[in-house]
Amino acid sequence: MSEPAFHGADELLDAINVAYADDWPAGFSGTYAVMECLGEGRGCDTFLAQDADGEQYVAKRYDKAVWSIDPSDDILEALDHPALPRHVASFEDEDSAVIVRTYIEGSSLERYARKNDLGEQEIARIVAELCDVLAYLHRRPEPIIHRDIKPENVIVRPDGSVALIDFDIARTYREGGEADTVFFGTRAYAAPEQYGFAQTDARADIYSLGVLLRRLLTGSPRENKNVRVYRPLEKVIAKCTAFDPKDRYADVGQVKRALLSANPKSRGLRIAGLAVVAVLAVALSAFAGLQIYKAVTWSPFNSDAIPAVLNDEDRVADAVGFMQDKYDTHLFDNANDTATIGLLRQTLIECYGLDRDYAYGAQKEGLPGESDEFFMPWGWDDGQTVRRETAVYAAVKVHDPTLVAEDQWTKLPDDNGEYPGARVALMFAEETGILTGANQPYDISVGELALIFANADRVFEAAASARS
Repeated sequence: MSEPAFHGADELLDAINVAYADDWPAGFSGTYAVMECLGEGRGCDTFLAQDADGEQYVAKRYDKAVWSIDPSDDILEALDHPALPRHVASFEDEDSAVIVRTYIEGSSLERYARKNDLGEQEIARIVAELCDVLAYLHRRPEPIIHRDIKPENVIVRPDGSVALIDFDIARTYREGGEADTVFFGTRAYAAPEQYGFAQTDARADIYSLGVLLRRLLTGSPRENKNVRVYRPLEKVIAKCTAFDPKDRYADVGQVKRALLSANPKSRGLRIAGLAVVAVLAVALSAFAGLQIYKAVTWSPFNSDAIPAVLNDEDRVADAVGFMQDKYDTHLFDNANDTATIGLLRQTLIECYGLDRDYAYGAQKEGLPGESDEFFMPWGWDDGQTVRRETAVYAAVKVHDPTLVAEDQWTKLPDDNGEYPGARVALMFAEETGILTGANQPYDISVGELALIFANADRVFEAAASARS
């Protein structure tokens, strides 16, 4: 019987390792001491092990009566990625096989999600990082399919980065290979083809990734129509989890781009549009006949366009609820956060149907001016904070571009250096009540952004109703 590696931390553990040393293949007990059982499965147990130098590892012991396994052919031996465990050693005898891999410190995503109130932005970041790991596996000359993507197999490290573990049922995809004949995986997360309908390819992992995204957003891997999910992320889930693989995303790169596009607070990222140019044309043409409102001299309070008896805090809460109900959006849920240009652009795209290129276009040279090619004349980064006059300019212009057109600039009493289009929008907002409750001139909050858009919606709706 070989002596176990001495760890010196617990005499009882040393005694247990000595007593059960014969249960391990030759060579393992002389190199590693078992510290803890991390998990038990059918014919496969997972242990935390330690060598004589105090380094920790994960040792997986497979019962050969259950598993047909060649420990010398560990799929991780050929892989080298910081978000994957590395193969360290393997041992076997007639009854069992043991594979030792590096230990990744952290918490399982299952536990991490339970202990933390994860917002949509954090969830999108985590799943996007997983896409990078899967891209490494799927884009190899012989793609590797994990086949068991679930929260328990994702580790969130102390620095917040993620790693993917448990490659027990991973397989190499080979063109023209046969259908999977035995079901492997976790039923709630497994793609239909893992039940033997076809050979699993990268799209099986994409299916599981979509289920994992649903689990993080709703608390359950199963679809529940009574739980509302932020609409762009709901679309990502639906496409990932399509029954037919050909209806899913073709690769995880597409999933990552969709996730980042769906994230309204993602800084430095271009936010993908949800509408086409035709929608914009219809929206603008509907208001093309409106010139300067008779409402310029009309108080919106007299027509109940904006709630009159509210304090500023209640007014913001009312506006957030108004935008959520009208547009079925979660863009304004974090009302106390500072609004960004990215969020403003996403509001224009998701709520008002602007085309992405139009929302993100910007003047390349010369002084800022109005153009049919771009909505805002400033090429600001998505992460920049929002000034009140910028939000007002956007809220007015999205309803009627003629109100900020260059022929309206003559109304301005002077040239104070600010963009004239924003100044005439601000004048209109002051006269019609759109500024009601919006008292912060710089770095406005998400709630104040909702307030300005809600006020503008109410003013323009009341004016359209009065004219009809």
